[in-house]
Amino acid sequence: MDLSFSVTNLESLLKTISSIAVIVGIVFALLQLRLNSKQARSRNAFDLIGKVIDPSFPGRRHQLYQVSEKYTGGDWTGFDRSLDDFAVRNFANVYEQLGLLVKKGVVDLQDVMEALSAQPMADWLTFQPIRSHIIEEAGRRIPELATNSTAMDSIYWPHFKWLAEENGKWVRERMVRT
Repeated sequence: MDLSFSVTNLESLLKTISSIAVIVGIVFALLQLRLNSKQARSRNAFDLIGKVIDPSFPGRRHQLYQVSEKYTGGDWTGFDRSLDDFAVRNFANVYEQLGLLVKKGVVDLQDVMEALSAQPMADWLTFQPIRSHIIEEAGRRIPELATNSTAMDSIYWPHFKWLAEENGKWVRERMVRT
């Protein structure tokens, strides 16, 4: 009797231990997945920040300002679907992605503000007329888009706009402090 009792107890103990081991394994797997996700988000954030400090960024930024100056008068002839058009959109997408990462908490807003100073605000002010033209042109090409300006505003670089607004607040705070 003693032998069967101890075998039954041993089986029960082993089943309990294996259940606990499975649960602990799942917890460790979930923690590892969470850590991998944070590392991937962090890597993406650093990659994006790398674009802003990349040596090609000043040239691309300069191109934005040249394009803005070229079309200041409102004559957009030759702009749509040109290299200038795509280059400016690509440049704006860097800020768009950065704004999105800040909103999602991957990158700290204060760090971005301190690293870029008033640059997002200045670049947004330069980009905004170009963006307005891109939105108008999209509305002409796709009539469904022209009927809802609020939706258009939420589609075309909303995170860049938000980042620039936050940057404007940050700049004004600094101006008051000095």
